[in-house]
Amino acid sequence: MQLTFLFNPFSSSITPFSQSDVSNFYHPLGFAYYPDGAHADVDELEPGIAPPGSASKCADDMTCPAPMYFQAGTYLGEYSNDANVAPVTTGADNFGLDDYEPKFFHPLGQWTEYGDFSITLKFDFDTKDFKDDIFYFCHIHQFMTGRIKLLAPSGDMMQHKDTPPIPYSYDTPSQYDESCGTFGLGDFQLPNSQCPDKFVCNASGASAGLSAFSDCIDSMDCAMMQGMTTGVSAGSIRALFMHQMIPHHRNAVNMAKALLKTGAIVCADVLEETADCGLATIAREIINVQNGQIQSMVGILEAESYPATDDCTVEI
Repeated sequence: MQLTFLFNPFSSSITPFSQSDVSNFYHPLGFAYYPDGAHADVDELEPGIAPPGSASKCADDMTCPAPMYFQAGTYLGEYSNDANVAPVTTGADNFGLDDYEPKFFHPLGQWTEYGDFSITLKFDFDTKDFKDDIFYFCHIHQFMTGRIKLLAPSGDMMQHKDTPPIPYSYDTPSQYDESCGTFGLGDFQLPNSQCPDKFVCNASGASAGLSAFSDCIDSMDCAMMQGMTTGVSAGSIRALFMHQMIPHHRNAVNMAKALLKTGAIVCADVLEETADCGLATIAREIINVQNGQIQSMVGILEAESYPATDDCTVEI
């Protein structure tokens, strides 16, 4: 299933994009004319970029549709195409992203203290000239794009066909992964010929919740162990480092996601100085930061023409 958002381009002062929830940490929202924006080297919504295929000259005076980025209720840019937000401009290309995005790389506690992050978007464009869908995406993580279908004044979709297409499917967790809150563990439940008979000891007498979490940990560690039995066929120290580190990071991400899934962490505000909030902060930072690092390492392997993996079989 792909994510689709319905959007009325004829409304003014549109503010449907709030990033104040803690789940938005490390996920600065972007908007593009094609999936994944700059990750895929395609046009984003910016004052100087006209909608593809249109005859518009809006790029000449920086008046093309673009998002407007806010922090704690303050607009961070100069450009505006919405008089209800800021005076309409010509020739201004700063729409706030350059001040907005860097703050999402800061530690979670610091990011939270900055105040609410939000974005307005008024797609004030001649719909006879452009009817395709547009897309939202994360400026840090690729493959998280979602479709935005523009609505006509009648409320009907301007384009019923999904175009442009999203060139990939979203990852679907197995039933076992859904129970753990993880991804990619379906083939690594014990017993497994490449893993010991257990990683967590003496779990048989534990409570039901702890026993289930222990089983998930066993599968995670088995997946990491198999992932970290690698060869040196690439002939590179750097490649060996990444082939080892990627499954190590994926295990950390799965452990953090599984911990949050258990409900054992009770934290209403990550700024609270409690053990639970400390763990919640650690878990969320592991998930978002290390996923970003995994993506970077996968990109380096590809750019350097190294194999994506270099697995070897070590039976226990």
